[in-house]
Amino acid sequence: MMKLFIPKLINLFNCDLHLKLMRKEVVSLSCLIQIKEGYSLLSKNEKKVADYILSHPLEVYDYSVQQLAESSGTSPSCIIRFVKKIGFESYTQFRLILAKESERQLMSSDELIEEVTKSDSIPEMLQKFKNFNINTINKTFENLDEVKIKKAVDILRKAKKIFVVGEGTSSLVAQDLSHKFILVGIDSCCHSDAHTQLTQVNDLTPEDAIVIFSYSGSTQLANFALKRANELNVPSVSVTQISKAYLARKATVPIYVPALETERKIGSVASRISTSIVSDILYLGTVQKNIDQIKEKVTETRKLLSQLKVDI
Repeated sequence: MMKLFIPKLINLFNCDLHLKLMRKEVVSLSCLIQIKEGYSLLSKNEKKVADYILSHPLEVYDYSVQQLAESSGTSPSCIIRFVKKIGFESYTQFRLILAKESERQLMSSDELIEEVTKSDSIPEMLQKFKNFNINTINKTFENLDEVKIKKAVDILRKAKKIFVVGEGTSSLVAQDLSHKFILVGIDSCCHSDAHTQLTQVNDLTPEDAIVIFSYSGSTQLANFALKRANELNVPSVSVTQISKAYLARKATVPIYVPALETERKIGSVASRISTSIVSDILYLGTVQKNIDQIKEKVTETRKLLSQLKVDI
């Protein structure tokens, strides 16, 4: 498959329009991410195009407008409307960027993280886990949208109180973020009990903010909390995978983490790593402008907590 792909890709990239059509604002985001983010705004036929592309990303880059129209059961004019609606100037530009992303996927497929097996030696297991972590970190940063990070940080900086929600593995990340805020003097809370979390959402006001972690985006707690926050006009930040779920579509600022295939093999490790990265970014962004005062506050807090230590 790789041998057939590369010549076509080279021919496509030799197109004279290449440099003219690659706009920075489009290249900065994954082509597939743009489709998913704009999905709710598409017409019925345009959604057919989106669904086909999302299901066949490694094939579509080589399709003409007519071929894609026939394969998706739409029309050439619908294809043109679709690519413009999701932010591209032309179908040629869309193909170029999709081809570039497809090449990256194929090139990295030879480096997929191997599943840890019971026959692995300790050095082998350590190497696999190291590779897995590096892959997860890289994918997470590739997926981040700097504009959304800035919007999220602005919301948190202005908030009188920051309420953090998470369930299961996500609750560990949520509690860690809330704890960090508390240590530097920011009013924040996070409860481990789902019923208490939902009850606390009712006390929020538009001057507060809510941060919701849900890797799958499908947990009832996360979606119920966001719905109630929206009813109360509370600014919200969600950290989740891209999906059609309410959490991914209706937060004031949705921040997406990658859905890694290896997640199925290594349980919740990938979700914890990727959401923890976003959590730390939100924390650092929130305290950054007051970093000097924050350092003093952390020092005072550490002195206070040191009194709880027992001398042995």
